[in-house]
Amino acid sequence: MECVWKGMKTVVLENELLRVEILADKGTDIVEFRYKPADVDFMFRSRIPVYEFPKMIPSMPGKTGNFMDYFPGGWQEIFPNAGGPCEYKGALLGLHGEVALLPWEYRILEDSPKRIAVRFSIVTCRLPFRVEKTVTLEANSPALVLEETVTNLAGEPMEFMWGHHPAFGKPFLSGDCVIRIKKASVMVAPGDGESFSNLKQGAATWPFVPGSAGGKVDISKCPAEKDNVSEIMFLTDLAEGSYEIVNRKIKAGFRLEFPKSVFKTLWFWRVAGGSYHYPWFGMNYNVALEPFSGLPNLADSVQRGDALKLAPGKHICATVTATAVES
Repeated sequence: MECVWKGMKTVVLENELLRVEILADKGTDIVEFRYKPADVDFMFRSRIPVYEFPKMIPSMPGKTGNFMDYFPGGWQEIFPNAGGPCEYKGALLGLHGEVALLPWEYRILEDSPKRIAVRFSIVTCRLPFRVEKTVTLEANSPALVLEETVTNLAGEPMEFMWGHHPAFGKPFLSGDCVIRIKKASVMVAPGDGESFSNLKQGAATWPFVPGSAGGKVDISKCPAEKDNVSEIMFLTDLAEGSYEIVNRKIKAGFRLEFPKSVFKTLWFWRVAGGSYHYPWFGMNYNVALEPFSGLPNLADSVQRGDALKLAPGKHICATVTATAVES
């Protein structure tokens, strides 16, 4: 189904089990991923509403760019920068790059009782890339498949970061949720001085992380809404390119599969009221598990030598599959 919501072209893919809403005019954000048998939408909705472009104009540019001004929650494609702002080959790139703030072209490839397939595409503004993805939903399937291609349009080699930013929230998210990851190394990032954490900064092994007050914290167990914590962690050395987050009370969950040859790092962001001042003001409750090509940001990734890189005219492909599961 195609429609216009708040002035934005919106595409809805729906079968017997799933309803998925995609904002084509805003980054191809997935703002609804609803599993019909449990009548639960997995996606987080932030305090920031979906604004009608271009009617919302921030009072002044943010220090990190405009990503946060237009972050409604849900699931964003992140490219060609991930993390904080940086400069690459003379181009200034804001928080989480370009494509989440741009309108994408789209074309419906198939709309039949057996299969829905939509191809989205975007050419980035500040760096010369094309990103294409075909989103497919089969009849009676609980899985949404994203087949993606990044092409270097430049006449010189280009480096980039690439990732996905799915965030989970109420009513799906609760203290009954657990995260299933087979094996990984964990790095707890430093706090920002305005958030609360019960984790000690540094390295650990999934799922037990040293607590700031001693002992071990099992980070596979999601915090409850009033736990007053806010943390960012980076998971590397993944045994598998997949994870599940499952609510044991409603016996439903979300599974994401991705090629770990491309998305080598899983960023783990969780907030249960504990992030104060801008932008959350103690209001957020979410967990985000985000496969990325590396650690933040593009400029630092280039310096480390671990950025993705394409020769002129070359491309890279990846398939990401999101599945509603029962447990």
